[in-house]
Amino acid sequence: METIIVDAYNLIHKVKELQVLLKQSQEVAVDIMIAKFQSHFISGKTKIVIVFDGYGMNKQAGNIMIKFAKTDVGHHYENADDLIKATIDKTRNKKLIKVVSSDNSITLYARDSGCRIQSSASFWGELKEKRTRRNIQLGEQNEKPQVVTRSELEYLLKQFTRKNGGN
Repeated sequence: METIIVDAYNLIHKVKELQVLLKQSQEVAVDIMIAKFQSHFISGKTKIVIVFDGYGMNKQAGNIMIKFAKTDVGHHYENADDLIKATIDKTRNKKLIKVVSSDNSITLYARDSGCRIQSSASFWGELKEKRTRRNIQLGEQNEKPQVVTRSELEYLLKQFTRKNGGN
């Protein structure tokens, strides 16, 4: 299974729409980012690990894990960079890892370890493009039914073939 490790605050600071939300509230920016991941990676085919600096409680919802550098349990890391590096080191097949960050030290470490890398802005743009395509497809599906039942066809025929002389 592919694992995507996201340098959370790096992503927030590199994406304009998240930067705007961050100015209003860090909690709102984080919640929106996580909600976008949940809606995009709902199939569960990809494991997402969102890594934050600072103190917090690790959580998991389906295939999405939220990890903090410092927690009440387990090993404390100095920052998200150290936690990302440790996560890479613990993984056997590093070719199944994609690291999303624009931090040079993280991307160099990931690349040298054999992981794939993607910049934060590029990753978010890719997600946004896929959401837009999906929304367009859903809109088209809602607009044009795939199947018309016999009763719907009979109703439409009556509506379009009756004479308007009696109105």
